[in-house]
Order: sequence, then C-alpha cells, then structure tokens
Amino acid sequence: MNDPHGLALNRRDLLKSIGTLSVAGSTASMFVPIAGAAEATREWTGYSICDHCNHVPSCGIKFHARGNVIESIENWKENPRHILCSKGLATLQRLYNPNRLLHPMKRTNPKGSEDPGFVRCSWEEAYRMIAENLLRIRKQYGADSVMFYAGDPKEPRPPIIRLARHFGSVHWANESSAACRAGCMQAEQLTWGRPSTGAMPTEKTRSFMIMATNVWAQPLGWWESLVKAKARGCKIITVDTRRTKAAELADIHLAPRVGTDSALAMGMIRVLIKEGLYNREFVEKWCHGFEELAAYCETFTPEKTEEITGVPAADIVAAARMYAEGPGSFSLTTQSLTHNLNGVNNARALLLIPSILGYMDAPGGAMFPTNPKGQQTYGFGIHTSFYDGKWWNAKEQKDRRLDKDFVPVWHHMMVPFSPNLLPEWVKEGKIRAFCGWGFNVMIWPQPEEYAKAISKLEFAFATDYFYRKESHRDLDLILPAAMNFERYAPFGMYGAKYAPRTPVKPLGEAKEDWRIALEIGCLVDKPENFFDGDPVKACNAVLKVWEGNYEKAVAALPAVSTLKCEKNEPYKYVSGKLRPDGKPGFNTPTGKLELFSTITSKYGLEGLPVYKEMMKPEGDFNLRLINGTRKPYITHSKTRSDAPYLLELEPVSTIHMNPADAKKRGLVTGDFVEMRSKFGGPVRARIDVSIIVPEGTIDSQYGWRGDQNTQNLIPRQWDPISGYAPYFEVNVSVAKVK
Repeated sequence: MNDPHGLALNRRDLLKSIGTLSVAGSTASMFVPIAGAAEATREWTGYSICDHCNHVPSCGIKFHARGNVIESIENWKENPRHILCSKGLATLQRLYNPNRLLHPMKRTNPKGSEDPGFVRCSWEEAYRMIAENLLRIRKQYGADSVMFYAGDPKEPRPPIIRLARHFGSVHWANESSAACRAGCMQAEQLTWGRPSTGAMPTEKTRSFMIMATNVWAQPLGWWESLVKAKARGCKIITVDTRRTKAAELADIHLAPRVGTDSALAMGMIRVLIKEGLYNREFVEKWCHGFEELAAYCETFTPEKTEEITGVPAADIVAAARMYAEGPGSFSLTTQSLTHNLNGVNNARALLLIPSILGYMDAPGGAMFPTNPKGQQTYGFGIHTSFYDGKWWNAKEQKDRRLDKDFVPVWHHMMVPFSPNLLPEWVKEGKIRAFCGWGFNVMIWPQPEEYAKAISKLEFAFATDYFYRKESHRDLDLILPAAMNFERYAPFGMYGAKYAPRTPVKPLGEAKEDWRIALEIGCLVDKPENFFDGDPVKACNAVLKVWEGNYEKAVAALPAVSTLKCEKNEPYKYVSGKLRPDGKPGFNTPTGKLELFSTITSKYGLEGLPVYKEMMKPEGDFNLRLINGTRKPYITHSKTRSDAPYLLELEPVSTIHMNPADAKKRGLVTGDFVEMRSKFGGPVRARIDVSIIVPEGTIDSQYGWRGDQNTQNLIPRQWDPISGYAPYFEVNVSVAKVK
C-alpha cells in the first residue's frame, strides 16, 4: 500500500544526512484518503481501542467521522469489551484538546533553566538528534548506558523493547517495573510459575474471594458477574481495608489494617490446616513447602491474628470455613497489595489460600487462561519472538543489568529492569541517555529527585500527547504522539480474539508511538529489523505466528477476528501444559506449586510470605496513608488535565477520612487540608468525610500535580523483592488550611 498522507519518513535523505547507510522504503498506510472537498465531507465509520485504563481491558470504540474529523463515538458492540465508561467517552475530548502536542519540540535554553525555551523543529532534525546522540553515547560508553522506557500508554512496549534489544542495551524498563502491578505478577509467578489474576465465578463456583480489589469499579463486566453469582448462591468474601462496593456485596468483609494481609492469610490458613479443610491430596502431590507453612502458621491463632489485623477472630474462622466450601475462585487485579515494604509477601500470602484448597486450574475455580501460544499475557499482543526473549534472559545480558544487586529476585525473574535507583545510576555515570515513551516522573516517590537525574543526562527525549512540565522541562526533545484514534498498533487482544483499528490521520505532525520506535530503530540499526518503520508490518509479524493478518481483520470489521488457540481445559498441570518442557507440574524450580519459594530463599530472603510490621505512627504522623486508590473516572495523572469533562467530576485532590478522625480535627467535607509526613510535604487536598476508610486511615489518589502531589510524602525505600516504594505505608499528619 502507498502512503496517501505523506507520513512515511524519507529515510534515504535522513540516513545520508547522519552519515549512515542509505536504505529505501516507504511506510504502508491504511488511513482513509482525504483528498478534495468530497472526501473531506464524506461520512464513514471506524473502529479503535480505548487506552484510558492503561490498556486493560482495551475496550472497543466505534466512531463516526466526517472526512478526518471524528464527530461521535459509541460502544463497539462486536468487541468482547464493548461498554465504554466515562473515561472512554472522554477520549474524544482528549483527541481535540487544543493543548495537544502536535509538533516535535527541541530545547534552546540550558538544562535547569526555568524556561526550557522549547521551539518547533522538524521530524528530520529530531530524528537526526536522536540517532547522532544514541550512536555517539553507545560508542563512547556502551549500549547499556542508554535507558529505554515505556510508561503510559503501555501500548508501545513491544517496539521499544525490540529497539532496546537491537540497539544492544539491557536497560529496558516500564512503569510496571517502577511501580504498578508487576509486583503482584511476581507473587503469582513465585507461587505458580505463571501470572494469573484469578477468574470470575462460573456456574460451578460456590465461593469467591475478592482480594483488595474494588470490583465494582472494574470496567470488565466483573461486577455484573459477581452479582449474578451471588444470586445463584455463591458465597463472597472480600478482603479490603476499605468499605468499598465490593465489600458491601460480600457475605463476609474482612477489613485488615493496611499491610497486614499476610498475617490475615496465615490466620485463615491455620484454620484450614487445623480443621482439615485444605485439599490434602493436592497439597501432598503438587505443593512444595507445606510443612514449613504449617509450622509458621501455628502462631497465628484467630486471637493473635485479630490483634495484628483488627479483623474479629470469629470472622477469620468463618471466612476460612466459607471459602473452603468451594469450588472457589478469586480476583486479584489490584497493585495495592504490593505497595509497601513487605508488599510481594502480602500478595503471596493471600494467594496461598486458594492454592492449598486446590482451586487453581480446577472446574469452578481459578482456571489459568489458554492464550495463543507464545503470547505474553501482559504484553499487549506481543509474542516472545518479537522481542527475542532468549537474548534478554541469557546470562551475558542478565549480568550486565544495574538492578542485579538492588533487587536480585526481580532481576532473576523479570525482563524489564527496575529503574528505581535512576538518580544514583545517573550520578555514577552508568546511565547517560534516556529514551522515554509516556514518561512521567510522578510515578516515583520524591519525583523531584528523578527530574534532577534527567537534567543531568547527556541526552534525553520522550513522546507524549501533551507537554507536562514536571517530566519534560529538562528533556532535549519532546515528540508528539498520535492518540488512540490515530493509531494502528497495537491490535486489541482478548484471549484468542483480536481487533484491528481503522484510524484517522493524526493531527498536526503527530506519529503513533510504534512508528516512532520503529523509525528510530531504522536509524540506529538495520531497517529490516524494524519492518521499515511500518506498524502494520510489525503487527503482522506477530499475527502470522498465530495465522492472523491485520488487513484481513480490517476487512472483517465490525466483527473481531480469531487466532489459533488451544481449547482451555482444567488441570493443565496434570497434562503438562503449564511447563515449556511438557512435563506435568507447574513452571517453578521444583515443578510444584511453591508455598515456600525456592527463588526468594536462593537470594537470601524468606521462602515463606512472612508477616512484617509496617512503619509505626510517630507523634502527629498518626494517620496511615493509602496513596493510590482509584475512582472509575480517573486514571492517575493523565485524565486530570487531558480530558476536562473528567476533571469536572473531581477538580482537586480529594482524600477520604473517617468521621471519627474528622471530628477529632474539626474537619467537615469540603474543608481543605495539608498533609505532611516525616519524608515531605505539605501536600494540599480536600476532605471527603466517609466510612469508606476505617479510623486511623486516609486514602488519596496519586498523580495530582504541584502542591497536591502525594508522591512527595513517600520515601525512597524499597520492597526487597519487587523494588517498589511504600506508597501504602507512610503515616501522615492532616491539618486544616488556615
């Protein structure tokens, strides 16, 4: 296909200009041609995917356009995820936000200046700057001195990791290796050898545990599924500090103090063992470390567990018995469990409850999904061959990673490295350049430390939808990213089904992230390794493995297409379908479900998911802060300025406070307060007095800018397993603004 909009990079001229080999090539395009008055007013229907919820669940959007202007959007009913929430509906306003970044911008003032002096430049100049600097730094300091990073959107992870691999740098990171949910994935993989968020109840499910997840706010139809399950007689147990809608749905709500989930789990496991309610046959044949677990649980009597967690002893016993009535399943989609200094262990401990009951991969239980072979569950359509998994996991590459001593378990298990010591590594001269997509310093605790580190680099650029001062002020280049309605890649993945897109032409000079990464790859490596910069060719390289094709899928719209995939059957650990060698068992070092982790113990950490005390309240710092709760209409920082419709729903940072705590401080709903911790502040917020939080606890949403940024309250301390900061552990003071 030719390129009717002239978006293809003229690589021949550019490559000549930077003194590298010239190559021919154009970029295929399926943009609707807009030429002449008739085409400019032609009405047509297209399809895209929402990216406002971090690309999970990739809800489908059907849009109606006149020429290249989208006039309205609606649910794409044929898409497996076809119900748009307020965030999905707000994507159209974001698309036409007058503050969008539409052209490449380069700085003209020295780094550290109050005014960076950003001015418009051409794509040719921007790409020349990137290629010259990356090649120079690689030659002078080595490829590993360049860090590649994918933040939000997560969509461009596949081409960025491919770019890092062919450039030769082992320092590829993403927001999940900095914070997000990969800590829970670690817990899952340490236990079962693979990730799993659980499974919604089926007709056979008799008990269900909601683990620290407000399923009511999940955009996956899960709430409806649970309401129907309860009507069928399924018993529901919710483990959550907060009194959410999911807690109110439960037959038993267990509300442990923040960070005591591992103690609660051990108390429940003790009941299951003492009363013989666990699945003895499954445990004896398929589990490793039961004896150690049973011995450790011995001290967690119902009374002792109540003392630690605040959960009544009778409820602990009743919940254990109720959940054992299975078959049972669970839901653990949250990242919150792992956002304290014992976070991964908190998640692991809860996961051991369905594990010893034999609920994993059982009918009516938590079935492991069967996806197209080689698909990376959280890679947004990526296949292992696309990023060369063998290269990343080879000892030669692993040994070069900077996080080897910082988080050895993470380093052992995960492909993206942990970037959380970036300030130290920049100071030591180990990282000298930064290539970021959707980069946001506010993901980190003490974000100013990371902004300062970026300012010290020899070269740094990022792509984004908007200029964001906190993250962008000390970059050398900012590149305009095309939005979800303007992208081909990636296609939406829904198990064995996939959905392509029919985008409009990007506004201004914006380019989709996949194209930017692939075109940079063409400049610093061989163009054939980057599909000549063509996102559709790149998508087809993945799809052909599963006998799929992008163009054929477009022709089939509005129906979604299906990929080659095995039928999902229970007990895959018996048939050898969970291990790459085809042997029965789980994909762990012992071949068994690991109650006692041989990986964590190998690196000098506890093999069991032990309980550890949280930071203690000190003086006026006597309210536990849950920093990072979510509301259905906001996702972190991006929806707070990008889509004003959503900002109308909540225009300022709002924290929940229990009525008892509010009364002590003379506060009422609507009052403005300042929060402080021993690590930072003040941080400004508005109070909402609510029973959603227990006494002694407040919650907030991370991502507000300026004097509302709660990340300034969090220390740069780390969970030794994940390297995550204690976002849900710090104690704060709260006082009314005078």
